[in-house]
Amino acid sequence: MIRKFFLSLALTDNIVSNLAKSPFRTKWCLEGKCNKCGKCCQEIGLKIDPRLLSSKFITNIIVRWISWLFDFYLIGIDHKRLYLFFGCKHKMPDGTCGVYKWRPSVCRNYPIIDYFEEPALFPECGYKTRLRIRR
Repeated sequence: MIRKFFLSLALTDNIVSNLAKSPFRTKWCLEGKCNKCGKCCQEIGLKIDPRLLSSKFITNIIVRWISWLFDFYLIGIDHKRLYLFFGCKHKMPDGTCGVYKWRPSVCRNYPIIDYFEEPALFPECGYKTRLRIRR
């Protein structure tokens, strides 16, 4: 019950954030669709601030919070690129999501289109990117 409350807050934040970003066009366009390979559920990369990553105590709190809230499990930490990598306990054998209605924002927004860099996609992913034609 508590987890669903926090997930509801996170989903509301996601909606508001997406509305705020909607008038701004990114440099990259996304094409294609999800082919349900499940790769994005096996390697969820979350960027972390270097100051937070430098503290083992804070990093441990963040990992525990994300693990509890989203049912993710830590795969590893990339100190060089500043990423925490997680897997998801809800990935079904066929690549679909077992909690699709309550999936976290990071899953709802995948693949994330950055304003400045080309999105990094898994080779198995059904999505592709292309430069947006400027007018």
